[in-house]
Parts: sequence; structure tokens; C-alpha cells
Amino acid sequence: MNKIEKISIARIVSDLIKADSVIDSREMELFALVKDGYKLNRECLNDTRFMTFSDAVNNLRFMGKADRAELIKLFKNITLADGMCNKDEALLMMALLYCLEGEYDAEMVHIQLPQQGLQLDNSQVIYVESEYDKEINTVIQENYQQIENAMRLAGFDFAYIPQIANTYKSTPEDLFHEVVSFLTPNLDEKELKKVVEKVSNMTTTEFCQEQLCKKLHINCLSDTRPALLMKVGETISENNIFANFLKIDIDDNMLDEIKKFMYRFTSMMNAEYSILRNIYNSNERFVYSGVYKQIMDLCLMKDNSKSKILLDTFNQKIKFVDINEELKVSKSEKALYVLILAESLSGGANFNPPVNPKYQELYKTRVKRITRKFAKIYHMFGGDAENAPDIFEHKIRGPKISKINKYFENFNSKLTSPEDYMIQRTSEGLYRIKIDNSMIFCSDNDPTPWMQSEKWKVILSI
Repeated sequence: MNKIEKISIARIVSDLIKADSVIDSREMELFALVKDGYKLNRECLNDTRFMTFSDAVNNLRFMGKADRAELIKLFKNITLADGMCNKDEALLMMALLYCLEGEYDAEMVHIQLPQQGLQLDNSQVIYVESEYDKEINTVIQENYQQIENAMRLAGFDFAYIPQIANTYKSTPEDLFHEVVSFLTPNLDEKELKKVVEKVSNMTTTEFCQEQLCKKLHINCLSDTRPALLMKVGETISENNIFANFLKIDIDDNMLDEIKKFMYRFTSMMNAEYSILRNIYNSNERFVYSGVYKQIMDLCLMKDNSKSKILLDTFNQKIKFVDINEELKVSKSEKALYVLILAESLSGGANFNPPVNPKYQELYKTRVKRITRKFAKIYHMFGGDAENAPDIFEHKIRGPKISKINKYFENFNSKLTSPEDYMIQRTSEGLYRIKIDNSMIFCSDNDPTPWMQSEKWKVILSI
């Protein structure tokens, strides 16, 4: 068993023990046995703080069948160690069963929650799809009441976007406008009408792309088969809060699968759980609770912003001025980031040696050019140009790129698409940053587009 798998087991066991907010002696005895049996040393236990529950589950999905069966037995024992299983424990256990049993097309995903604003709870099950699937939607529409009732009896709201959009559409127009205006008083009349029109005609694919992908960064939904998505818990990692979601792919047999899931879920619990009651809009009432509140809050949530990049070489900083952040990495990593920004103007930085020996001289010329450019940028950020790191060595370059990209995870709640600011490797093996060149500025006297800076023109021309 490798180190990542050991850390994953430790993360899952830790979350199961803490799920009911009570830690008893029997759970501690089992934890001691787990540490001994899987040889979880202090380093492994410490490294769990860098891993989410969803990452941990996904790391174990591809272990051997016998190993997974043994782990499922272990996780069940820990869940029932105190003789009780509440909703939070049952949700984590269902995620483990569906991802590790090998009988379902299921996976875990996570998002970093914003510091304030939208709050997600674990009572919603959302139908998601990246492309309209006529067969599945027909099954849902013909069996909607059965699906809704099965989920409500287990304590869940079923979020089927076309049904929610129809509910908004049937709400008296004046009441709907008044409610949206009340919830977001900063909207002018034009924006208000736009919001009302949008949520009243929302489709599942639009909701997935515009709300779940762009706003919450659940990127796997940009290309997904029909599936059910539900939140199963939260992880605190490096002082950030991450929501963990279980995604289960479905087919036209979904009605039976939903009933099976809900039966397994409720059978697992021996603590009380709530049966949700039906609440509907009317001519004099706009429901702002449960799934309706979650969907409305998400639709009204402002898109995370893009940010200009300011290369402040005077203070040796790279700032993201519109979100009041900076890239806090070493001077060599800052220089590498700016180098790849510069090389992205011509497609990306190419560190690859040629396969054909006849291109060796061209490669040497490229090495010389990029090394010289990097040394100059390194000097601008306070480094010694003559002793700049050799970025053509992968063992030097690779960890630096990983550290830079890891830092951008801190910006997930502030940037619309943080991946656009990360260093990405193309299919041709080039390293590039997707951010538009017009978003890059430098601090000469006043912030200036770096293409207009005499100082940067010299470096960019190398």
C-alpha cells in the first residue's frame, strides 16, 4: 500500500469519527487498531490536512476488489462503533459504498466554499447533465411525483431544474419581481428583469454550465453523463472549507436505483431523520426555503471576477489587483510564472529537447534564449541573474510549477476561472497561461500595459 492510500484511509477514518460531533472511547480504540494495521505514522496523519474527503475516496477507488471490500468493512465498523448512525455519518458511508463497491458509476468531487454568501446543505439531490438527454428527462417527467416522494421520505429535496423553472414561471410576475428586488436591492430594473427571465426559463444544461461550473467550479459537470449530485459533507483543509459531493451516473432505470439508494440510506440510520414536507409557491407566497432557496441564492450570486495582473518589480510582487491578492511564492517561481506569461504570447514555453538530432542546434539556440530571458526576469524579482536556477531541468522546473498552481487554489472563491491563471501544459508539450495579454500590467510610474513598457519590451523581444 502506497503513502497516498495510507493518507486517504486516515482522512476517511478521521471524517467518519468526527461526523457525529462526538468522539467516544470505542472509536479511539478502533483508530488505534487502524494506525497499527495500516502503519499510519505521524507524517501520514499530519498530511491528512492537505487532503479532502473526496480526494481520499477517489484515491481508493482503483484498489483491488478484496482491498476495497476490507476497507468498506472497516469503515462500517467505525461508523457504528458508538451504536448510532446519524444522517451525516450515513451520507459519508453511502459515498464510500457507491464509490468503492465497484457496482456503480460514481465519483467524488469537491469545491472550495466562498468565505461568505452561499451556504450549501446536504438535503438536496440535483439532477445534472451537460447535454439534454431526452430519454432520461422523459423518465423523470413521467415519474416525477414518485421520485420526489421517495426522496422526501428519506429527508431530501429533489432539484429538477425544469420543474423549478416552471414553478418560478407560474409565480405571479409582480410578486416575483418584488421578491428578487428584496433579495438583491442593488439590481436596477433592467438587471432585475434579466434575472427573472433567466431563472424562469432555466434548463438543466444551462444551470450546470453557468451556475455549477462557472460559479462553483464543479468542472467535471462541463462534460458529464446524466447524473445525480448531492453534498455529503465538508472538509477543512489548510484553513479552507471544501464541500464534498457524490456524483452518481444514471440511466433509464433511475427510478429503481433512486428507490434502492434511499432504502439503503434510511436503513443505515438508527437515529432520527426528518421527512421533508411539500411547500409550494402560491399567488400570495414565494417559497424561499429548501431547494428553492439554494437554487435562487446560486442564481443571484455574483459571478466571481477576473483580475488584472500587475507585475510590481519595484516591490518584487505579482499582484492580482481586482481581487486584492498576490502570488506569494519564491522569487524564482515568480520569475518562472512571468517567463511563461511572456512565452505564451507566442504559443507557450517549450522546454522539450528534439527527437530528431538534426534540430539539436535549434534546440541549443532556444535554450540559450529562454535561459537569458529567465535570468533577466529573475533579476527583476530580486534574484542573482548569474546564478538563476536551470529551468530546463525538469526536477527543478516541475516542483516550481506545481507550487505555483497549488497557490491558485486559494483564489477559487474570487476568480471566475482560476485555471486560466494557472500554468497549463498543452497537448504539444508547451507550457502556457491562458490569461489574455490585455490583462497584464506593469508598475513603471503608473500601472502600464506591459506591452507598452520600454523596460518589458526589451525582455519580451528576447
